Amino acid sequence: MKPFFVVLIFSCATLSGCIFSSKDDSSIDLVVEYNSDNGTIVESYSQGNLISTNEVMISFDFSQTISAIDLATYLVDPMDGRDVYSIEAKSGSQVDVGFAKHGIYDIVATAIDSNGYEVSKTIPIRIDLRIEWEELDTNNPTAVPFDPQPKNNGTHATMIEIISVVENPSLTGSLGDSGQTIQLTWYLMDELGDICQSRDGQASDGDNVTWQTIYFNTFMEHEFRIDLDDSQDAVNIEQSISILYDND
Repeated sequence: MKPFFVVLIFSCATLSGCIFSSKDDSSIDLVVEYNSDNGTIVESYSQGNLISTNEVMISFDFSQTISAIDLATYLVDPMDGRDVYSIEAKSGSQVDVGFAKHGIYDIVATAIDSNGYEVSKTIPIRIDLRIEWEELDTNNPTAVPFDPQPKNNGTHATMIEIISVVENPSLTGSLGDSGQTIQLTWYLMDELGDICQSRDGQASDGDNVTWQTIYFNTFMEHEFRIDLDDSQDAVNIEQSISILYDND
C-alpha cells in the first residue's frame, strides 16, 4: 500500500499547476448610451387610406464600454422575436434598432470580448402609437379600426386617448342661403360590438365640434365611428387616436 500512496502524492503535485490555472481573466464595464428611451409611431390616413407611417429608430452607443481585453461584438436583442442586431467592435460602437410596432420593449444590450466573455443589461424602451386621421367633404365618415394590444407580447398599454374634431363647412352663398346645423354621435366600440363610450354633438353652419376622451380598456381591438344624424351636409374630420404606455 505504501508505494501506491507515494505515487498518488507525486501525481497531485505534478498536476497542481493545471488544476488552478485558467484562461486570462476578463472583465467588462458595460456602458450603453441611447438617444431616447421612448418614441411614437405615427400612422397618417387621408380619406380612409394610409398615406404614411414612420418607424421609431433608437441608437445604442457602446463607445464608453471598457474591457480588460479587446472587445469583439456588441449586440442588441429587441426581445420580440426578431433577429439580434449586432456590430463588430472593430467596425464601430453604435447599434441602430427600428421599432415599427407599439409596446414596451425590455431590450437586452450585450458586449462580448475576444475570449467570449459577455456582459448584458436590460433597457426598457416605450413605443407609443398615434393614428392621425383626416377625412374631407364626407357625409358618411369611415370608421377607424385600431388594435391597442402590443404585438411583442409585452405589457399592455395604459390608455387610449382620442381627439376628434368635426367641422361643418359654411355653405353661405351669394343669395344669403346658409347650410344647416349638423347633429352627430361619436361611438367607441370594442371587437364584440359593445359601445364603450359615446357622445352626441352638433355644429352649426361654419362651426366645429370637438370630443376629447380617454379610455382604459386596452385588451381588445376597437373601432371609432362618427354617425351623422339624417344630415345631407358634408363635413370635414380631423382626429387622432393615441395608444399610450406608462412612463415608468
